[in-house]
Amino acid sequence: MKTDPELMREFRDGDETAFDKLVKRHQVGLLNFFYRLVWDHSLAEDLTQEVFMRLYTHKNEYEPQAKFTTYLYRIGRNCWIDYLRRTKSERKNVSLDAETPGGSALAETVPLRTEDPQETARKEELADTLVEAIDELPEDHKLVFILSEVQGMKYHEIGETLGIPVGTVKSRMFHAVKRLKDSLARSMKGATGPWKAEGETT
Repeated sequence: MKTDPELMREFRDGDETAFDKLVKRHQVGLLNFFYRLVWDHSLAEDLTQEVFMRLYTHKNEYEPQAKFTTYLYRIGRNCWIDYLRRTKSERKNVSLDAETPGGSALAETVPLRTEDPQETARKEELADTLVEAIDELPEDHKLVFILSEVQGMKYHEIGETLGIPVGTVKSRMFHAVKRLKDSLARSMKGATGPWKAEGETT
């Protein structure tokens, strides 16, 4: 199997099929990335398409020595920022029944821990809380969190993608996780299970 840089080199030399292979290889990852940022499947598809359009248009700007995914998600980051500027950070209401790019409901994709199997309603409430908490993160913290937890990028890769030091990546990730934990802890206050508000005792 050819590597991403090899495909990019062939694409730059005029081989359109190489570009098609890159799209097939990375479109699901980009869809998941954008979906966790905007919680809207249709919008995630639009943003993913915009990334590939920019990749196609600016193919000669890619430097072969750079990791392709770093370059690709840097384009993705720019597309997302442009989207926020266009919409002035407006958000749509999130539905737990909305399908992810993989076809499953959002509530099914959120990893929640609950000890009582009968607390279905509680689980849905927690899913809603987590979605809202992620959406309310500062944009720079949210981006680091999504790149790490959804895309599985290492901190140094996130730093290269966003153009920030690794120490800044770690700091943003720390604050993002703490904020999410605090939100879930407040939601779980008084309920059984591992999530407890700070200072709450059993």
